[in-house]
Amino acid sequence: MQSDRQQEKDFYIFNIHTHIFTKDHVPKYLAKKFVIWPLYLLLGTDLGIKIIKLFTNRKRNSFSYEARNKRWSLYKWRMFIIRNSLYNIFYVVFKLISTLVFSYYLVLWLNPLLNESKFGKWIYPIIEVYIKPYLPNIETGWNQFFVLLAFVFVFGHLRIGLSKLLKTSIQKFVGKERLKFLLRYLNIIKYSDKKEGESGMSINFRQLKQQYPSNSRFVILPMDMEFMSAGRVREPFLEQMKGVMLLKQKNQNSFFPFVHVDPRRIENQLPNEPFFTFSKTKDGSVQLKDCQLKTYLDQGACGIKIYPALGYYPFDKNLLPLWLFCAQNEIPITTHCSVGPIFYRGKKKKVWDRHPVFEEVISGKAANNNQVFEKLRLMQVKNKDFQANFTHPLNYCCLLMPHFLKQLLDEYNDDTLNSLFGYKKGTLEQDLSKLKINLAHYGGAENWDRFLDKDRQRVANEIVNRPLEGLRLKSELTQVGNLYAHWHYSDWFSIISSMIIEFENVYTDISYTAHNTQYLNLLSEVMNHPKIQERVLFGTDFYVVSNQKTEKAYWIDMQNQLSEDKWQKLAFDNPNHFI
Repeated sequence: MQSDRQQEKDFYIFNIHTHIFTKDHVPKYLAKKFVIWPLYLLLGTDLGIKIIKLFTNRKRNSFSYEARNKRWSLYKWRMFIIRNSLYNIFYVVFKLISTLVFSYYLVLWLNPLLNESKFGKWIYPIIEVYIKPYLPNIETGWNQFFVLLAFVFVFGHLRIGLSKLLKTSIQKFVGKERLKFLLRYLNIIKYSDKKEGESGMSINFRQLKQQYPSNSRFVILPMDMEFMSAGRVREPFLEQMKGVMLLKQKNQNSFFPFVHVDPRRIENQLPNEPFFTFSKTKDGSVQLKDCQLKTYLDQGACGIKIYPALGYYPFDKNLLPLWLFCAQNEIPITTHCSVGPIFYRGKKKKVWDRHPVFEEVISGKAANNNQVFEKLRLMQVKNKDFQANFTHPLNYCCLLMPHFLKQLLDEYNDDTLNSLFGYKKGTLEQDLSKLKINLAHYGGAENWDRFLDKDRQRVANEIVNRPLEGLRLKSELTQVGNLYAHWHYSDWFSIISSMIIEFENVYTDISYTAHNTQYLNLLSEVMNHPKIQERVLFGTDFYVVSNQKTEKAYWIDMQNQLSEDKWQKLAFDNPNHFI
């Protein structure tokens, strides 16, 4: 399926964003904040998971001899009816009568709700005169309920009709966000099989790999969810990493793992078994001491993964030494940069009411020289909303722009950090302006929609009108009023595009976001930009995206709707430059 030109260049697909973790690596109460108490407790129990798994795997045995023979018997019975006109007429009449009888008892059962309505005042007199005398009289509501239950159990056409009705009603009642979460939760359980002698992660990687040409490569992104206040994780993160690194040993040419780093793991590390520890050399370099992170990198891990939506900023105090190490050694970082169903489940902390670095004007005028500045106020209440404060792309300007890095170091006022960056008297000897970072998901589909839908706002059209400059964030963000406007009103697609234009090592991937082919036109357009085309990465978000599209459909659609040169850059050139 690859062109001659691609084959001549030893082309291979490099998927920069995939997952293979299983339910054992997910907190017990992940459903917290999405499903009401106590139902989220049930979803997290072994019993709840077994029930869900039984339901999701109900088709797994469909190829047994017994199941195949049952389907054959059912097929013969159905074809007997279809081929016999007399029986066919009888079957249609039978379905009609059974549906009418079911409807009759349903209306009786709903009498307390419908009696005073217009429909009730019209239907119940008709039932009393024309129907009730000819059917058994079921008096109590409970008896009527059990009769209805028996009808549904016996008659398949009623089950099918009611299931469709219930599905539509549940979708409306549950809502888009909860439904999205539940589908993702079911997907995690679906990709959690184990076989004797083969781990769940190994099975997931095999299922991923088999959907691609044999020479394809994959970045594997583990997840550390032990600090998101959603209950314990069945298999600790360090055990997950053992399994990941074992798979690296077995798949040297196709398996490229990153290490998930959560600053709270560094903060709570044991002195005798540190996760991340370092020293500073005489020339100012950061050097890793013996620690778990060093072991993973020595064993073949090739990058760092963070997920700020789990409850921290990407410029957390415990991460800054690591970022300097990454910048000095050109180690790539992938960070979650969209809003989704995986986020911190605990209560919002008071310190999160304001941004640690950015400011806003709360009164006064610049012309009168009486402006009052305070830290940017963040007023979202619900977890699903305030996660955006952690994942906002402008947070990375606190790392990439020395102007904000100085403010950050002033805020922390830490001697070790000041020494590490050579920060004194307002000057920096070292900064993070060349940090190689992938803002994953390109802001998410909702921000692509915001970019496309806004037609009158000047900022939303800057990428089109000033393609070589974009939003000019380096100059704009140092002005508090502009910073406030970009934080609250600029779409993340425009912000990330501008960051790519202005910072030499900022990348983005189109994982999950581009599963819908309606976005491929916009992707093709940005791949015409002289700078952006060099920094967009192919990724899918396997297996999370499988609710929407299979892996092979994802890359085949993209390969055939983009030009050969663009696909070459997206899936081969750019990922290799990033790694």
